Amino acid sequence: MTEAASTSWIIGASSGIGAALAQSLARRGERLVLSGRNQAALEGVAETLEGSGHSILALDVCDAPSLAAACEQLRGKQAQLERVIFMAGIYEPMTLSALDLAAVRSILEVNLMGAFNLLAALRPLLEDGPPCQLAFCASVAGYRGLPNAQPYGASKAGLINLVESLQVELGDRHDIRLISPGFVATRLTEKNRFDMPFRLTPDQAGDRIARSLLRPKGFEHHFPRRFTLVMKALAALPYGLYWPLARRAR
Repeated sequence: MTEAASTSWIIGASSGIGAALAQSLARRGERLVLSGRNQAALEGVAETLEGSGHSILALDVCDAPSLAAACEQLRGKQAQLERVIFMAGIYEPMTLSALDLAAVRSILEVNLMGAFNLLAALRPLLEDGPPCQLAFCASVAGYRGLPNAQPYGASKAGLINLVESLQVELGDRHDIRLISPGFVATRLTEKNRFDMPFRLTPDQAGDRIARSLLRPKGFEHHFPRRFTLVMKALAALPYGLYWPLARRAR
C-alpha cells in the first residue's frame, strides 16, 4: 500500500493572512491544499507558491456538506493531514445603534459556525486517524468586549472558547493551536476608522504564524506581543477597572 503523503490544509487561503501563510509554509517545504470560496483567487495564490504538489479545493465553510465532501476527497487521495489551519473569517465594524442582523448572522456563520462545520467534517479523521495539528485563527478582539466590534468580537470570543475546549478534550492526542493576531493590514481592516497600533503586513503575519505552527510545542501564538500583552493585561482587569478604560475607545 502506498504511504499517505503529508499535507497541510489551509481553509481561508484565497487572500490576506491565509494567502500569506500559504506562501510562507510553501517556502518552508510544506505541501499545501488551499481552500476558500473563490476558485480564481485560490488559483492565483497557488501560482505564487514555491515547491510542487500543491492543490486547490474550493468550498464554503458555511456549507457543512461541502466540508464533509472535501474531507472525503482528501482521504480518497490518500492525503494524510499533518495540519489543518482554519483561517476563514469576515469582519464588519458595528455599533449597537447600527446593528445589522443580516451582517451579524454572516459573521457568526463564517467565523464561528464555520469552525464547528469543519470539526464535524474532520471527526472521523480525528477519532480514527493519526495525530495531526489543528490551528484556528481567532483575534485579540475576542479577549474582551470592545466598542464597535460586537459581532466580530463575539464570534472570536466564541472561537477562543471552542479552541480551549478542544485542547482539553483532544490535546492529549492532537496538537491544538490558537492564533491570536493583533491588527494586520488587509482589505478587512481597511474598514476601520481608528488608529491601529503596531499594525503588521499580511506577509509579516503569515511568517509569524508559519514559524509558530512549525514549532514542536505551544498552544496560543499571539502577536505582535507589544500590543497583545497589553490586551491580555486589560483582559485580566476586574470589570470596575476595565469599563472606564474601554469607554475611552468609543
